[in-house]
Formats: sequence, structure tokens, C-alpha cells
Amino acid sequence: MKNKLRKIKLNDETYLWKRAHHHLTEFEHSECVEKITIYLEGFKNSPLQLSFREEDNLILKTDIKEEKWCVGYPDNGVIWLSKPRADKKPQTNHVNINLNRPAVIIEFIKYFNLNGWNPRKMSKPFIEENALKFLEIINLPQGI
Repeated sequence: MKNKLRKIKLNDETYLWKRAHHHLTEFEHSECVEKITIYLEGFKNSPLQLSFREEDNLILKTDIKEEKWCVGYPDNGVIWLSKPRADKKPQTNHVNINLNRPAVIIEFIKYFNLNGWNPRKMSKPFIEENALKFLEIINLPQGI
């Protein structure tokens, strides 16, 4: 099923966005990727494209057995920080970021509008392949 574009308003401007779950063909630890695409209405040639790849934990975390971001499974669109408990069972409710929530998308729009994405002046996509790092930079609303 194709993901429909959703509308969101911010500062009297309309943005269109979608979230999709994909799988990598080459990976070491996880094939899962959540992808967000955001357009300023009327500027479809210059979207913001964010890819949240669980595989990028290898760049962010020194020991992914101790702490890692889990992407899109079992809940499509939800990324959570997994930290093992003392009894060695995974703890998956510590930090949850739901990429399906408009409040999360608004925070991405605000951040990237201030940090390089200018859809009115650009003629190509603004792409962040390693967007997992922004979960630790941007103050995003939590919860499913």
C-alpha cells in the first residue's frame, strides 16, 4: 500500500509528509529503515528526506549490545532506545519516538529549516542518510 501524503501547518505554511518502512539489501546487524519525506507545498523538487537506519547504531554507539536505537519493528514508524536491564531482558520503553506523530514532524521541519534545508531556494532533495543521530540532537516529543 502506498503511503499517502499528510498535511501539516507550521507558521502559515503547509507541508506535506509521509513515513515509510524499508529494508536494506546490504546490512550487518539490521535491515530496517524508517524514511520520512517532507515537502513544502508547491516545492516538490526540494523535499527533506530522512533515513533512520538501525544499522547506523554502529556509528553512534560504542557498544550496541549495551544500548542501541531499534527501528520500526514491531511498530512501524516507532524508534526506541533499548538498554538491557540487570536481568538481561531488553528494556524497550525508555525512550520512544513515533515518526507517525505530527508533533515529531514539526520538530524536524523547525530544526532543518534552521540547519540547511531551504525548499524555496533549492532545486534538489535535502538528504540525511544517517538521521538516527538527530534523535539525540533534537528535542523530540516522546511516546507512542
